[in-house]
Amino acid sequence: MAGLVTVVIPAYNSKDLIGTALDSVLRQTYTPVETIVVDDGSTDGTGDWVRAQYPAIRVVRIPNQGPSSARNQGIHLATGKYVAFLDADDEWHSGKLEAQMSVMERYPEIGLVATDWIRTAQFESVPKDLPISWISYADMLKLNRFQTSTVLIRKDLVDSLEGFDAQVDGAEDWDLWLRASAKTRIGKIDYPLVMYRDVPSGYSKDVWRVYQTMQPMLDKHRRSAPLSAQEFKIIEAWHHLRFSVAFFLMHDSGHARASLRKISQQKLWMASIPATIHYLIPFLWARYRRRT
Repeated sequence: MAGLVTVVIPAYNSKDLIGTALDSVLRQTYTPVETIVVDDGSTDGTGDWVRAQYPAIRVVRIPNQGPSSARNQGIHLATGKYVAFLDADDEWHSGKLEAQMSVMERYPEIGLVATDWIRTAQFESVPKDLPISWISYADMLKLNRFQTSTVLIRKDLVDSLEGFDAQVDGAEDWDLWLRASAKTRIGKIDYPLVMYRDVPSGYSKDVWRVYQTMQPMLDKHRRSAPLSAQEFKIIEAWHHLRFSVAFFLMHDSGHARASLRKISQQKLWMASIPATIHYLIPFLWARYRRRT
């Protein structure tokens, strides 16, 4: 298995954080063929710092265009058979790539395998037999199951999909996993092998923006999805409902009403009934159980 993986790290003004990410790559029990840091027009000297501190790591600088373009540049330059993504502010467990490559070897029909992640400050010991679940297109459409730093994907697959689509900025990762799941079998190791740093200013903290960027991605998939039109409508209604509940819980009644109006505007009221029964109620019950 040696020498099959290229690690792609997009970086924008990440000089103070990227060292931890790079150290986690260097600690891997499976040795990648190469690591590419794509400096996305940083103004804090990120690229120069990486070159000075990690001379064996390739650094490429591009004009600032956002993470989709940076990752796509890394994919284009990658020489490995597989590409693993790592954000500059995240960290890998030392056994992450070895576990994923073991799954790829065991199930050669897989095109993508991800892992779970944690937000805590320390990894736990990894059990000998890691559980694996299989994620269908419908599963992925219901919810983005993968954080980008958890994903290992075949390079020929991501090349055929033409990488990340910057036109659905904010949901470009979800969009890519969906397109992959329509073409190949994808799996997830149900154990946290990535540490995700929850930056207060991060994109995911702006819930309204997350909601807004979801709609172009759904519009893109509506006609091409390997689902019936009714199945797609039910899942689409579920997304508007779950965000409406999230806004109500945040005491943001204006955005809660706006997300409910989308159900009316898109004529999804009938679809919202099975969406509530099959998705919203179980989702809320599961959250209640976790909290209590």
